[in-house]
Amino acid sequence: MEQKNDRQLFGWMSIFFNAYGVPQFMRGKTKDGILHIVFSIISCGIMAIVYTVKGIIEGVRVLKQTDEEYMAEKYADTVEA
Repeated sequence: MEQKNDRQLFGWMSIFFNAYGVPQFMRGKTKDGILHIVFSIISCGIMAIVYTVKGIIEGVRVLKQTDEEYMAEKYADTVEA
């Protein structure tokens, strides 16, 4: 049940708050989250629009995934070869 809630929370945060880097912070990618914020400010909001559209696409994709697909994708970044 926790995995489903995690997946749904991440999907909704991606849809609504991707321009502020919230999904990146949730995944532990602090550097990427800070870059989202900085680029959104430096570009006078243009990148915020781009990040918002990207977040909507990412959020819908995550919400349509099964829990197994989400967990495999979530932990794929942490596995080192």
